Amino acid sequence: MKIHLEKQALRAMGIAECYFPNSKKSTLCSVIMRSDLVVDGSIYGESTVGGDDVTENILLMYEKINRDDINCILILGSIMSSYNVVDLNLLNKSLNLPIVSVSLKSPKNLENNFMTKFPNSWKNKLKTYTKNDISQKIIMKTEYSIYIQSSGISLSDAKKILDKFTLQGSLPEPLRLAKLFARAKLIK
Repeated sequence: MKIHLEKQALRAMGIAECYFPNSKKSTLCSVIMRSDLVVDGSIYGESTVGGDDVTENILLMYEKINRDDINCILILGSIMSSYNVVDLNLLNKSLNLPIVSVSLKSPKNLENNFMTKFPNSWKNKLKTYTKNDISQKIIMKTEYSIYIQSSGISLSDAKKILDKFTLQGSLPEPLRLAKLFARAKLIK
């Protein structure tokens, strides 16, 4: 799908999570936001902590929200819910939308961490992660640096989208709000 960056009301679906250390499930939250920073929708989901179901649960959230005006998906990290790896390429192919994962740090020792924590499923987790685009450092318009992985969009267009949705700091607003909403739901 071609994304029209010049659109006044470009819509992003931002997805973030929150979970307690000993939880079996993580709360996912999605915030739909227009590029003029108007919140246009929200939905909750969940994924298994340490599991392999986050990609399917993101697809389910998208299906449940039943919107055809979303232009891109932003995700706070391609590794969620304690090593539940998001398949960015599968999301891109399934939704026909650009996918951008944002991380504040570059991942380190992934293979070793996968092997140590998941001796039975580490190869699948690593395979999913390595199928994703290489994590690349970019400097935001706010002068903060972040690391992104993407599918279905160029690095320069991904940066333009992230800059459109970032007021201050390093997190684009749909991700910042989704993170806050997920945490708020979890701590009730």
